[in-house]
Amino acid sequence: MFRGGLFPSEFLRTGVMETDAWRAVADEHVDQFRDRILAIFEAFPIGGRGVNEALTEQELIEPILAALGWDAFLPQQKAAMTGRADVPDYLLLADQGTKSRALKRADQGGRYQDGVAVLEAKTWQRPLDRGAGPRGEIPSTQMLRYLSRVEVLSEREIQWGILTNGRNWRLYFQGARSRAEEYLDLDLAACAGVQGIEFDLFAPKEEERPHLLKLFYVLFRRDAFLRAAETGATFHELALDRGRRWQALVSSKLTEVVFDQVFPELVNALYANDRERPPRKPDRAYLDSIRQAALTILYRLLFVLYAEDRGLLPVDDARYDDYSLRRLRDTVASRLDAGDAFSNRRVPLYRQAKELWALIDEGDDALRLPPYNGGLFDRPRHPMVERIDLPDSTFASMLDALSRLKEGGPPRYINFRDLSVRELGSIYERLLEFEPVLDEADGILKVILNPFARKSSGSYYTPDELVGLIVERALGPLVDERIAGFFERAEQLGHHHGPIQERLLDLARGDPAEAILSLRVCDPAMGSSHFLAAAVDFLADSVLEAMAAGEEVVPWNKQHHYESPLGPRIETIRERLRGRAREHGWRIDEAQLDDRQIIRRMILKRCVYGVDKNPMAVELAKVSLWLHTFTAGAPLSFLDHHLVCGDSLFGELASRTGSSGTCSKGEPTDQPVDSAGAGVNGRHGSHRTGSRR
Repeated sequence: MFRGGLFPSEFLRTGVMETDAWRAVADEHVDQFRDRILAIFEAFPIGGRGVNEALTEQELIEPILAALGWDAFLPQQKAAMTGRADVPDYLLLADQGTKSRALKRADQGGRYQDGVAVLEAKTWQRPLDRGAGPRGEIPSTQMLRYLSRVEVLSEREIQWGILTNGRNWRLYFQGARSRAEEYLDLDLAACAGVQGIEFDLFAPKEEERPHLLKLFYVLFRRDAFLRAAETGATFHELALDRGRRWQALVSSKLTEVVFDQVFPELVNALYANDRERPPRKPDRAYLDSIRQAALTILYRLLFVLYAEDRGLLPVDDARYDDYSLRRLRDTVASRLDAGDAFSNRRVPLYRQAKELWALIDEGDDALRLPPYNGGLFDRPRHPMVERIDLPDSTFASMLDALSRLKEGGPPRYINFRDLSVRELGSIYERLLEFEPVLDEADGILKVILNPFARKSSGSYYTPDELVGLIVERALGPLVDERIAGFFERAEQLGHHHGPIQERLLDLARGDPAEAILSLRVCDPAMGSSHFLAAAVDFLADSVLEAMAAGEEVVPWNKQHHYESPLGPRIETIRERLRGRAREHGWRIDEAQLDDRQIIRRMILKRCVYGVDKNPMAVELAKVSLWLHTFTAGAPLSFLDHHLVCGDSLFGELASRTGSSGTCSKGEPTDQPVDSAGAGVNGRHGSHRTGSRR
């Protein structure tokens, strides 16, 4: 339907309809826009024969820009900008007067100070997240580099960029927290219902197209990029602000529900329904087991809600949907809204959930569901979760509380797509402050704040801004060192007179992308993997940029383009994953096989390590990183040797007991782990960050 995390899905679906910009566009105007778009596509050879980038620009992209009100734009001459090719294809301007002023500038780079956005065009339907052509450059990575450069040239006036292959149109914001993830991608051909184009299973339904086409028009037209006289802000800025406020509200309300309702109810329900509970006052060990079981159930539910809303589980597949948590969630909601009653004695709802968790753990080819076996879903590791059955009344109330936001008016479903794994991790971090105790007067468990719990476990949550700074300061110098070494070697080889192919092979031995993948990053107090997830993103962006650097630093290579050896390996992995999906009948979203996703998986398997004293933290770190780097058919278990339970302060690993999932002291680690913070090791020493988590 739409991809990217620039705007919350709730805003794109309903919130945008409450804006003045949306209300100002009449349905008749959208119909006229659709007719114009369909005429443009009808005149274009969408079959792809003889189509190149120039034809796509002239016959498709420029007419669509005109339909969006862009009557003033300048094609950029890439060779004219200080000899560099690092220039976007179009500079978009507010009006003809601004265009005239820009044309009078002698310095083409100075023209960006008159622009409002840039646009990079690609050949019709070229994948935007995969390398192609002799350079193998990835368009999305190219766009991010252009935006950074244009921000400087325009003196921060230009913050927005559009990347398109004629069919997919992407909106990028330079100020986004994670530009690589926070974009908006709409399939214009699908939104307009263009005939003769093959659509996949993830294309919008017929009834969704009018809304999506109007959404495209409102967000990509010229007026959305211009500052309103009344507010001094663009529509995009207002939309970002509204989206952030909604996201903060959802996160705050979900956290409130977890702490005030779900977790206390869950703890008491487990205690009340455990046939093996102690006959007398429970000791601390038993209460800790109750707490662990409650955390496990809570995070299984949050995991599945998140994975289904993000399409990481095949929730739209008719084979899986009958078993999905979404189906169970909808059934509970409709019954509650109708005033129906749930049994205090029968347990079919909870057993359905346990069956789903078993399916996720083991997989089921008949349902097109790969196995995601990991500790969070491992039944022998969580015996209390398995032996206790929760009554329908308790489970229905808990599931509905996690699923719907009750903030005045009718309840609205929470779309977990709008939340990040970091926000789910923050709930876990805060839960470490609470523990159950028995109220002997009432015979029930109360969840109380233990101010020493987080201190004793070494658990502290680090804000995003500080995490970003840590990652940049720790990893940035090592990445720069490897890229600089490649540039230096390329210059040296330019003065040699041996065969080109031999020099290219020599250069490939120091390929910067491969060198970055040789880094090893360890967080010795990882919590729910906040730092490691940011490190994966930073390294993935660095690898992609390093792969694209080849041609610029090999001026002596006129006939044979330098290609990073990582490119063919990425394609091999992609084909292997496709083959596994075909073999088992799994449905796979091609976006999950894009270069960035595959590189993230490579980083996760080769570069990232973590330790934590808390066994639940280890499992949640695995889940968080798995969700963050999702690739269909890749199980959680491959992280078992990278993320471990242990005490990094004393250099001791811990082994889980088979029954309780708790940790006990084990053998010392093979290599020392820095207890002061995250260790980042390369071939030429290591950088250390400060204490964190």
